[in-house]
Amino acid sequence: MAWLAVSAKAEIEVHETYPKQTWRNRCSIGTANGLIALSIPVEKTLGNHTPTRLVRISTHLPWQKQHWRTIVSAFNKSAFFMYYRDLLEPFFIDKTSDLLVDWNEQLLQTLMAEIGIMVKPGRTAEFEKSPEGIKDLRQIISPKNRWNEGVLQHLFPAYFQPFSEKFGFMPNQSIIDVLFNLGPDTLAYLEICGKKLLNQFRPG
Repeated sequence: MAWLAVSAKAEIEVHETYPKQTWRNRCSIGTANGLIALSIPVEKTLGNHTPTRLVRISTHLPWQKQHWRTIVSAFNKSAFFMYYRDLLEPFFIDKTSDLLVDWNEQLLQTLMAEIGIMVKPGRTAEFEKSPEGIKDLRQIISPKNRWNEGVLQHLFPAYFQPFSEKFGFMPNQSIIDVLFNLGPDTLAYLEICGKKLLNQFRPG
């Protein structure tokens, strides 16, 4: 989201072979028990060769109710939870989209519109292993690619979180953490982070 806040154009990769254990079907939030991952169960219709655009959301587990219960528990005391609750609750209460990319896109568009991020991400037309002329973040934005704590603290300035006294500031979590805690200041915060990211990954 910080990248999107400072970008003029963006594309979401949908033609890759769906990779395991990435942010494509999960996010991380801080709770009373520390950081936890909220993971959407998925079904790969073509097995290990399924492209991301065809990955389906599994209906065998009540993941929406579980996720929303966890979100409420984690953020109900944050400054802006009640203000934005109605914005997000339908994604966890109503019937979900069949495809993961559709659910992700609908949630992303809803959040970006509320925050005020102007870029409108499209979907890739085909898979390119080494695209030219763009900043390829497919591997950088990944749970497997962990920056050290000092770098994270530099890129993501601290703000108050409900469990800061217990765990300290937990940077680089789901965008809902920023939204529920900073509210209308979310865009300004993301722009600050985005500019730092641009400098961090500037060629050379």
